[in-house]
Amino acid sequence: MIRVTGLVLVAVLVGAMVPDAMAGKAKERRGVFGTINGKKFKATNKEGADDPCVNGIYNPADGIVTFVALECRGRRRRQGTAVKKNYQLLVMACSNFDSNVDPTSLPVEIPCGGSGYTQTKTGRFRIPVSMTTWAANFDFPPSGSPTSNVRMRIDAFDGSLLRGAINGVFEEPLVGPASPPAQISDEVFFDFPFQIQ
Repeated sequence: MIRVTGLVLVAVLVGAMVPDAMAGKAKERRGVFGTINGKKFKATNKEGADDPCVNGIYNPADGIVTFVALECRGRRRRQGTAVKKNYQLLVMACSNFDSNVDPTSLPVEIPCGGSGYTQTKTGRFRIPVSMTTWAANFDFPPSGSPTSNVRMRIDAFDGSLLRGAINGVFEEPLVGPASPPAQISDEVFFDFPFQIQ
């Protein structure tokens, strides 16, 4: 009886420890993830603030966020950055222009008028064959702060990691054939280490 009780106790303890051990091994996804213009967007950050595929600069005092997110392959080669086939690129430039908004009081939403999104079709050796680029609009109303249909919400900042979301539509076609605006489906989420100014 004692031996059976001991075995049951060991089984319960092991069962309780396995999920904790598995949770410790699970890696958190760092990078930029969402759907733009009907295409899944996945750009991962593997090397921290100096990652060649996903990196950015954050100025918390002024509420300025800039970052580049390039879709790279999961395995990076020693020769440098290896982009995915038919990769996408997201460039964000967002700033708080409203003097009544405290950018350090999170969450905060800011316009991203200097932003752009590119879809690239690649050929052999992932050399770009064609490219379509859209830009965010930037409106300057007669009274008030500049606005844009692409907006960023900054949710959390821990001194290095910045987390938030982007929503809206890239309205202005810049490069490639005339095409309808590139809509962000729901939100594009980002969570990765930034360089801090």
